[in-house]
Amino acid sequence: MIKHQTTINRIFKLSGIGLHTGREVTMEFLPRREFGIAFVFNGQLVPARYDMVADTRLSTQVAAGEASVATIEHLMAAFYFSGITNCLVYIDGPEVPIMDGSAWEFYHELWRAGIYEFPESGVYLKIQRPVEVRHNDAFVRVKPLNTLDITMTIEFRPPVGKQRKRVMDVENAISIINSRTFVLHEEIEAIKKAGLAKGGSLENAVVIGGDSIVNPQGLRYKKELVNHKILDLIGDFYTCGYRLLGKVEAHKTGHYLNNLFLREVFADPANYAVY
Repeated sequence: MIKHQTTINRIFKLSGIGLHTGREVTMEFLPRREFGIAFVFNGQLVPARYDMVADTRLSTQVAAGEASVATIEHLMAAFYFSGITNCLVYIDGPEVPIMDGSAWEFYHELWRAGIYEFPESGVYLKIQRPVEVRHNDAFVRVKPLNTLDITMTIEFRPPVGKQRKRVMDVENAISIINSRTFVLHEEIEAIKKAGLAKGGSLENAVVIGGDSIVNPQGLRYKKELVNHKILDLIGDFYTCGYRLLGKVEAHKTGHYLNNLFLREVFADPANYAVY
């Protein structure tokens, strides 16, 4: 269990293609003494924080001034799973690369870089009373608990259908880290007409066809799709800056609702405690 603020032990770089922009992007990861994760794009510091979120359509985007960085959720989840609380990420494009569609490559490189621990604590956000947000039939509900316990349910047409997954030992959930983003085949055209998914392919996303998975090698896990929704939730939640403690129940949630939940939590100091 993480007890103190941490950063990476050495500088390293990662490059890849942006899922929505289709642009080649390089990121340089630097140790940081100040608390929190932040990007630097075009000379502008962009904190990876819930109150800096400017767009939640198909990804989580943070913005400060004229600079913005999109699709941060998988990288944020990798920071969470790596136990990193403080890091500066210099990025030369407006979107974090998609890599293989999961958080695995980010996690692996952060693990290789190692951890440097500071004496300061204050890394946990404990939910003190139930907080819930809803949008149509989707919801996120969190009740007080001394650990992070997540139950996620999703519901799509066949072949996905309804999937439910509970993760109690979240910090060791390799199957969550390694699960890829996904899309329904019939939605791809509309997404591309909106100017998005220019870098999407079967190499970085699971595509759900009429009655089967289009990717030749299929799924990595039977519940890869609900696993990935948990990954997104963890990455979005980590934009609060802390490791959340609570019993999470989420149904058909997405980036918008995940961010709305954090805003609801911080709207009243009685909802949480930091330690």
